[in-house]
Amino acid sequence: MSVTYVIWGALALVALLLVGLALRAERRRFAAHGKAGAWLPLRLASLPIALLAAAAVWLPARAVHGPEALAAFYLLMFSLGPLVFFGLHWLAGRMTTPALNAGEAASIAGSGLLMVILPAVLASMASPWVYQLDMGARQMQRSLAAEAPLAHRILQRQRFLLPELGEVLTEQWQAPPGVRVDRIEWELGGQYLQTGDSTGSILCRDGEDFHVFRLATNPAPSWRMYWRDAAGSLQRSDWTSAPAEVATPAATLTPAWTQDGFAFPVRIPRNFVTVERRWATGKVVQSDALDGRALPSPTDTCLSSPYRNRDAESVVTSVGIRMWLAGAKRMGLASFSRPSE
Repeated sequence: MSVTYVIWGALALVALLLVGLALRAERRRFAAHGKAGAWLPLRLASLPIALLAAAAVWLPARAVHGPEALAAFYLLMFSLGPLVFFGLHWLAGRMTTPALNAGEAASIAGSGLLMVILPAVLASMASPWVYQLDMGARQMQRSLAAEAPLAHRILQRQRFLLPELGEVLTEQWQAPPGVRVDRIEWELGGQYLQTGDSTGSILCRDGEDFHVFRLATNPAPSWRMYWRDAAGSLQRSDWTSAPAEVATPAATLTPAWTQDGFAFPVRIPRNFVTVERRWATGKVVQSDALDGRALPSPTDTCLSSPYRNRDAESVVTSVGIRMWLAGAKRMGLASFSRPSE
């Protein structure tokens, strides 16, 4: 179980305990004036009253279109919403036995709001601290992880030539059944930094499998993986990618074009890829491969294969792979155009 869930669960229990104590103290206060029998029905009615007040704000604001909708929402939230909320509490308080006066009904309404708003505000304030505690606990777990040989099989080492970029090396790391990867790090400048889920990484993730796409001119990268076996035990594996093999010539990397997209022979980090689309009207748009699409899960950072165009009215006319050329200190771009029919 995640440390975050444990911390938030404990804080939620504390909040519920404090709310329970506040309700108990409030009931005792009304009981001292002989109005405990009137307090309980009104307290129970607070939830449906809150829903009616929310509807009085939401429904009219939803009927407003354009940028004025947000302004209407805030205006109603601070005018009609409180009027309905406190007004219905006052009306319901008059109908209880014994009847509650306006001040007593308002105190029940106000305390109900505080029991909702105050925990939400405190949770927002505590969120950075919970995050830091979770990160600290995870780091401690990783520091205690046992060293073990890499469980993944490293296969399909290939060499490709790309225009403008030169030679690239690719690898696939295949996970055995039952293995779950917690974190993968790439050694840069003497430090191991998390990778596989960020822009510019030469590593992309496909579930528990990984794919490397790197320039042959750069030094062989060193990796550190934290993974769990079928029993859930945390393990740590360190290794360095094998150097380029020159016994066989590098193949030319080209996409296989389809009617609605293309496919590369290897998996590539999607942040490396740009796509050009053309419409019958002559409109041309260049964008990231994921532009306009919902973000996939953190365990899916490779370009989809095959890649399919999201817009049926346009055609993918070209695709590019961009990578940083450290020697030239510039971004390189390998472009591939769809063959003319």
